Amino acid sequence: MTQTSSLPAPVENDAAPATTTSTLSVPAPLMDLGPKKVDSRDALIGVAVLVVLALIFFVIKNAYANWRVRERVAPSRANASGWFLFLGLLLVSAMAVLAVINSGQFLTPLYLAPLAGVAGISLVAWLMTFSAKR
Repeated sequence: MTQTSSLPAPVENDAAPATTTSTLSVPAPLMDLGPKKVDSRDALIGVAVLVVLALIFFVIKNAYANWRVRERVAPSRANASGWFLFLGLLLVSAMAVLAVINSGQFLTPLYLAPLAGVAGISLVAWLMTFSAKR
């Protein structure tokens, strides 16, 4: 006795046309083609925001360094602490601006890991120089 395996009969749809044509149609909303590219206007706005923030952070850095000198901290240590604060604030704001410009593209470890690493190191160095009096 031998067994034969057979495929099930194809299901025919009554609503299907009698002739089949080969057309390629791709539903656009269903396909994810990755993150959209950043256009130049958004990039220019992001750079302008970062420049304005850098100027504000530079003023904050100078005020902070002068305040630390008035607290009898060595000027070189106060200036270094101010620069660490400036760098940390600028990198954190750069991460925020990149996330606003295009979160799908820039909120990846490729962009966030170096920025967050350097920002974390500079803020830890700022805390270390902040806590040291002499």
